[in-house]
Amino acid sequence: MRKHTNRTQLFLVRQKGAPQILWLGMLLFAIGLGGCSFSLAADVTPPPGAGDIAISRTEVAGSVQDVYPLVPPDVVKGKAIFEEKCAPCHGVNGAGDGPRAAQLPNPVPALSDPEVARQAIPARWFLIVTNGNLERFMPPFPSLSDSQRWDVVAYSLSLSTSSDAIAEGAKLYQEACASCHGAEGKGDGPQAASLSVPPTNLTDPAFAAAKSGFDLYSSIVLGKPPAMPAFGERLSEQQRWAIVAYLQSLTFTKAPEELQNVAVQGTLAAPLPSEAAGTAPPTPAATAVPTPSGETLTGKGVIRGRVSNGSAGEVPPDLTITLEGYDDFEQVITATTSLQSDNTFLFEDVEIQEGRIFVAYTQYSGATYASDVAVAPSQNASLELPIIIYDTTTDPSVIKCDRLHLFFDLVDENTLRVVQLYIMSNTSNKTLVAAQPGQPTVRFKLPVGSSNLQFQDSVLGERYISTPDGFGDTASIRPGAGNYQVLFSFTMPYHRKLDLVQPISLPIDALVVLVPEGSLKVRSALLRDEGQRNAEGTIYHLYSGGSLLAGEELRLSISGQPGAGGFSLSSGSRESLTVGLIVFGLALIFAGVWFYRYTRLEELEEEEEQALNAPESADSVIDAIIALDDLYQSGELPEEAYLQRRAELKAQLKALKDKT
Repeated sequence: MRKHTNRTQLFLVRQKGAPQILWLGMLLFAIGLGGCSFSLAADVTPPPGAGDIAISRTEVAGSVQDVYPLVPPDVVKGKAIFEEKCAPCHGVNGAGDGPRAAQLPNPVPALSDPEVARQAIPARWFLIVTNGNLERFMPPFPSLSDSQRWDVVAYSLSLSTSSDAIAEGAKLYQEACASCHGAEGKGDGPQAASLSVPPTNLTDPAFAAAKSGFDLYSSIVLGKPPAMPAFGERLSEQQRWAIVAYLQSLTFTKAPEELQNVAVQGTLAAPLPSEAAGTAPPTPAATAVPTPSGETLTGKGVIRGRVSNGSAGEVPPDLTITLEGYDDFEQVITATTSLQSDNTFLFEDVEIQEGRIFVAYTQYSGATYASDVAVAPSQNASLELPIIIYDTTTDPSVIKCDRLHLFFDLVDENTLRVVQLYIMSNTSNKTLVAAQPGQPTVRFKLPVGSSNLQFQDSVLGERYISTPDGFGDTASIRPGAGNYQVLFSFTMPYHRKLDLVQPISLPIDALVVLVPEGSLKVRSALLRDEGQRNAEGTIYHLYSGGSLLAGEELRLSISGQPGAGGFSLSSGSRESLTVGLIVFGLALIFAGVWFYRYTRLEELEEEEEQALNAPESADSVIDAIIALDDLYQSGELPEEAYLQRRAELKAQLKALKDKT
């Protein structure tokens, strides 16, 4: 398997005053954890700071098909790793109830929940353990080797299964699948040689790592033409999931009872060193180098980089480059240097130790641009930290809103809270800056009668300023798709019903509206009712809509009464509101992902309609079914819509064959 580098990418959102690298992650930690200590020693957690830099994770290069274990994971060893590294948040049994879970501002996923585990692709979980998931306050784990990460992924997947399910699945597999796939799933069954397409080797680690339980379930239900028939009508839902549990046990999982028996017999692998020690297990052939108590070995290394202009302009020769290094939450290194004539910079004799993180940045045209974050793989390492700068523009028309998310919640019977999340793109190759110092780069209009305006990441008078019809954002906005987001809330007077008129100041591609199920209803000529959705354990009602032009109005009719249907943001505390905004931001983003998949289905249906308006043939309908299957297998279509559309196409195919 290819080697990967753990790193977190920094995106500069705004810089005012003296240059200073600040971290959004710790702002959220401060809200969620207060004074709680949260350190994973050799594993990287974000350094301290506030809101001028937003953190987003850069996924390991390559798709999930490229990531798989070279040897079968050891679930027993994974149990020991899980209990040390993961249980503090996810809980000993993976129920999301660890001692640190209550201190986080977002729910911790319950890995033992079958609904969560069935969606899990092992390779993607491996990437999350490798890279971390900082927006959900999960750090990366560079202290673990590749094999250890696969071990803990395998154990995590085993938390949602049982020996009864695996035993039932094994029996059903021998009855329905072994004749082709073989008694042990290796694709060597007695009927395999007679098939036009060889059966899949279900124990192949590359295959198993790229397939979720839901993927396997879908193959059982729908079959894999032309060789594998559909078993959807021959097996109950429980039986299908039992076979899935057995198939996953061939490569990744064990029943919890087996793990308990191993632990009781005393053969469980020795636990990893404590987090406080922060050291790797000793290698028998290695000779320890004595160091003073509490001192970590460091070496001298080189950090270099090149500055390029993403706007295709010139790189000014007088730039100053600043380098900062962090150990856990503490800044331990700062240095500056000048840009060389070939647009490169060099920091020599830098103290580098394994796990130390570095970032370089520079100021250009009033904005600050940072490199990616680099995690030192060892002492004496040489690191590359390239920086991209951009020329500037003051034209706000370069900003468009990809999606506007709205959430409505009743504070009390007379007050409606409105949460809005704008996900926007700078469509140019220049950074948008204010025309005059202190003026906004982007303006947002608010409905008449709104009050109590609050923001996730700042307050009025700082990043945001009041305008006659709403507020403005003074942030400088770099080029990129979806990398500019604003999350805020306000309240409206409410008396059983509200006709909300939302002025639109930016062109909007799509609308997504959520309300807690059982309390509120939303009506609008612009919206479609998409039914219920479960996000983070809460049931919401989802509505979606199409595009709006700048200058138009979004008109919504909201009705209903306070009820026990959903989560509430009724607390008056700004800290509680901010935590709530973060939670609902995640739920709204979830809805946006669903909306994208649904929109993709509509586009596909339009393409199919155009094709089917031409003279119909069996081949054209078969092609449409294959295209639909491909999109569903890649995760771009929701199951309900997929199954409905596939049934329609199969009915068309049958009608065509009956005519002939």
